[in-house]
Amino acid sequence: MKVLLAIPCLMRGGTEMQTLYLARALRESGHFVEVVCYFEHDKSVIDEFMGIGCTVSIMKLSRQISATDFVLKMKKYYQLSKPDVLHIQYMTPGALSIIAGKMAGIHHIIATVHQPYSKWHKKIWKIILRTVSVMCDYFISVSLNVEKSWFGSCSMYDDKSEKRHFTIYNTVDVELIEKLIKSDESLKIKNDKRYDDKFVFGYIGRLSKEKGVDLLVEAFEKLYKENNDVQLLIVGDGKERPELEAKYRSNLSWSNVVFLGRKSWDEAMKYLVLLDAVVVPSRFEGFGLTAIEAMAASKPVIAAKVGGLEEIIENNRSGLLYDAENTDDLARKMSFIIREKERRKVFSENARRRAYEFDVRRYNSIIKKLYDKLIV
Repeated sequence: MKVLLAIPCLMRGGTEMQTLYLARALRESGHFVEVVCYFEHDKSVIDEFMGIGCTVSIMKLSRQISATDFVLKMKKYYQLSKPDVLHIQYMTPGALSIIAGKMAGIHHIIATVHQPYSKWHKKIWKIILRTVSVMCDYFISVSLNVEKSWFGSCSMYDDKSEKRHFTIYNTVDVELIEKLIKSDESLKIKNDKRYDDKFVFGYIGRLSKEKGVDLLVEAFEKLYKENNDVQLLIVGDGKERPELEAKYRSNLSWSNVVFLGRKSWDEAMKYLVLLDAVVVPSRFEGFGLTAIEAMAASKPVIAAKVGGLEEIIENNRSGLLYDAENTDDLARKMSFIIREKERRKVFSENARRRAYEFDVRRYNSIIKKLYDKLIV
């Protein structure tokens, strides 16, 4: 069966990583997989898809394209591709992609939505999503929180159920992460003497408003005033970095904030060996992939009490949750994780166990069952 995965951009991010896992699951099930990207792309990400046997097409459309032109161009592309299944990553302009797929006469359409409905969305967007969801065989959410925010109800995928919208959690390759953090390159990173005498917190991801890195820097400043034997490593880059540097460079703690810049996924995972704990300070979050990745490396996670993160983190068992956007609460949780060595050890052990509940082998089995239902 030919599956066409449609996605707005192929950059370095959680949605793209999950699309890669989806492509791998489909390839392992014996399907031919084509990926089409409408807008921006990163060659290294394209190479990862091609490396697992996918074909990749880049349309190079402008973000300013009109809705009508977008639908017509996508319809034409879909008609030429002739997939048995069109699986759309529902990010703007997700609804238009579904409409184009129906106009192209594609028999089976699946969509996955990655972000929850939030105060930043317009109400009309919920109406549009619900409307186009009936055009799909299945409409998948990456967490129960995401599904409930859009549809008002939620349930995990059940292959015996006839429901058309449901949740399938995102996934992580626990064994691969374990392999990466034990590699020779990771050992070299671990031997960096600059971090030997400090407790190292880390952040991995985009530097964008919704990810809340500014909140983390503010909390770190509060923590630093009571304990200056701490370091904050930020792995990633983005449009917020110049603003962060301009706003916080006068902080007492700024010399202990290290920006490592953009890294490939493999490189980012290797830097986990330096970290004593990982912070996920998102303002809103559909799932929270970096939390699971850190947990797979047995790292305690402190995460905002938002979205899918509440489903991932077992509070005070495999990590800590704090009140979202509350930098005082975040600083308190960071201080707690430093002081309570025994609790930190328990969190570390439970984090790895919890990560296996999201492991790629379980995910691959679910995707196979889902797609098998479409094969006549």
